Amino acid sequence: MSDTHPVFPPAGFAKQVHEALKAWSADASAGATLADLRLVQMELAAGAANPRRAVNNVLLRALKTLAATHDRDADLLRMRFLDDLPARSVANRLNVAEPSVYRWQNQALDRLAGVLWQMETAAIEQRAAVLEARLEPASYLRLFGVETHQAALLEVLFSDEAPFLLAIEGGGGIGKTSLADALLRAVIRQRPDGEVAWVSARRQRLDFSGRIHSLHQPVLTVDALLEALVVQILPGAPLFTAPERAIAALRARFARQPALVVVDNLETAADVDSLLPVLRQLANPAKFLLTTRYSLYGESGVFHFRVPELNEPDALGLVRLEAEQSNLPELSRADDAELHPIYETVGGNPLALRLVVGQTHVHSLHGILADLAAARGAPVESLYDYIYKAAWSRLGELPRRALLAMPLVTERGGSLDYLAQISGLERGQLSNVLAELVTLNLVDGHGSAVTERRYTIHALTRTFLLEQVARWR
Repeated sequence: MSDTHPVFPPAGFAKQVHEALKAWSADASAGATLADLRLVQMELAAGAANPRRAVNNVLLRALKTLAATHDRDADLLRMRFLDDLPARSVANRLNVAEPSVYRWQNQALDRLAGVLWQMETAAIEQRAAVLEARLEPASYLRLFGVETHQAALLEVLFSDEAPFLLAIEGGGGIGKTSLADALLRAVIRQRPDGEVAWVSARRQRLDFSGRIHSLHQPVLTVDALLEALVVQILPGAPLFTAPERAIAALRARFARQPALVVVDNLETAADVDSLLPVLRQLANPAKFLLTTRYSLYGESGVFHFRVPELNEPDALGLVRLEAEQSNLPELSRADDAELHPIYETVGGNPLALRLVVGQTHVHSLHGILADLAAARGAPVESLYDYIYKAAWSRLGELPRRALLAMPLVTERGGSLDYLAQISGLERGQLSNVLAELVTLNLVDGHGSAVTERRYTIHALTRTFLLEQVARWR
């Protein structure tokens, strides 16, 4: 390590290093300062007998590194703490006054703290790289409007208490996977001693030219889920022939180490019904974060987070960033008034916003928005197919009737009585129908648990219902 590139440990770290050195020969049962370092955890995993021995091993490595550039500092610290020599004896050996020993010691402790913190940072980065390799490549440059969501969800994820199953829910393209990815990357950086895994059930994707790509990925069965988890969490272990043995091995690992597993893109009730029982067996203390278009509010013990669409400032911020990265300078520099029609047409659905930007390489913004409003053109039809087709195909006559009435509802939402009036459905029928539409994330329900609920739809859903759905009926 060179003084030309100094490492600045956090405040108080040099004092902790000093305390750890003073406890070099202390009883192992007394605990160990610095025991929470990633370096120390690695020593324990490699077979160190106890935290005190692990800390000492790390200190020895740091002293060896320090000696390469400041051998006097390393020698002084070894004499003072490893050999337990008093300052007077060290002064005699070095042929200096005793106050000089204390001055040099403080300087040496600062340098050792810098070396140790550099080693710790490198270990964290190395571990983070291993864990991040398990994730899919991030599909975003920056997320908009998620800071509050991330803070609230991370608080739940870092808690040792229930809930152990969390569901990020919402319609297609609303940003569920991106939010889960950002959360997992934050967990990796803030808790490098933990385990993470990413398992995807995604079977198709929509690119920004408007083409749907089938991923030719098999349905995520229980066996496929367990195999993916064993490969990531228990590398080198043989694949288990019986699910029960895989579950037992994973639970044993999760009991020793905090873990967060993302199961991405559970798109149907069938996916949920087949996998949720196994996830319940694996959860606690491990936490599982699910992304799904199908709301799990009917399941007990699940923490629900419904991803809202972006507000207009964040939506236009996303448009400008995408335009800048795509070399569309006129669009990236457009003012809010020029970009407002985008938000008016597609609302705050990130996928639709990015598709609009992508299409401006070929078509004018006015033409793209007109195509969206009129549901014409292959890219627009692909967008609607990707987001709505599967959900619409599952609806019976009464849910479709209620959904087709939703464009008459204002942005403030409509009450149950108002929706019954405009849909022509009886109140009892409509209550059951709305439960289905909310579960499929086609309709949003707003209000507290004790006040009257009001029901709305996203701007893109409104545009879709006014034109595209007529072609499917």
